[in-house]
Amino acid sequence: MNFPSDPQYVSNRMNPQLFDYIEGFRNHLALLKNTKSFFLLKKAMIFLKTLNKSNQTILFINTNPKLSFLTRKTAGQLMQPYSNEYWIPGLLTNWSQFQPSIQSFQYCEKYFHHFLTQKKMVFPKYLKQKKKLEGLGYLKSLPSALVLFQLEGNEAILKESRLLNIPVVVFTDCTKSTKNIDYPVPINSDSLPLVYFFCSLLCK
Repeated sequence: MNFPSDPQYVSNRMNPQLFDYIEGFRNHLALLKNTKSFFLLKKAMIFLKTLNKSNQTILFINTNPKLSFLTRKTAGQLMQPYSNEYWIPGLLTNWSQFQPSIQSFQYCEKYFHHFLTQKKMVFPKYLKQKKKLEGLGYLKSLPSALVLFQLEGNEAILKESRLLNIPVVVFTDCTKSTKNIDYPVPINSDSLPLVYFFCSLLCK
C-alpha cells in the first residue's frame, strides 16, 4: 500500500489538534506529513476491511457531485449501501420510520423501473426519491460504520452517529476538529486521485 509521495496542500488555516500532522507551510498552505496521513489511512482501512469481511454494514456518504460515480462504484463492488449527493436528515436516528420508505422504493424499482425506462416516462417525484434512496438498498438495519467523504457541512451526520455510537471514518482537512471522530483521515477530499486511491485499496 503506497501512499502518494507528493505533499498534500490542505488549507491556509489550521485546527491546533492537527499540528502533529503538519510538515510545514508553503505559500501559506499547510503541508501534511505523508507518514502521519498514511498511518491514519491504514488504521481506517484495516477497520473497514475487517467489518466488510465479517459481513457488517458500512454506509458510504458523499455530498460532492464530482465523487458520485466513484462512491457508487466502490459501494457496489463491496455490496454496501451509499448515500450520494443528498443526505436525508435523521436517517439514522429515525431509522424505524425511514425503513418502510426504502423498502417501498426498492419494490417500485424492481417492478416498474424497466417499464418507465422503456416508455421514457418521467415522474419528477420518482426521480427525486430515486436520487435519495437508490443507494440504500443494502441498508437493512443501522450500519456498523460510516465513511464520510466530506466533513465540511456534514457535522449533523457526525452528531447522529455519536448519538447512536456508530464509528465513523472521515476525510477531513486541517481546519476541523477531530476530537469526536473515530477514524480521521487528513487528506484533501477534493482531490479525485487521493479519494480514488482510498477506494481502490478498500476494494482490493
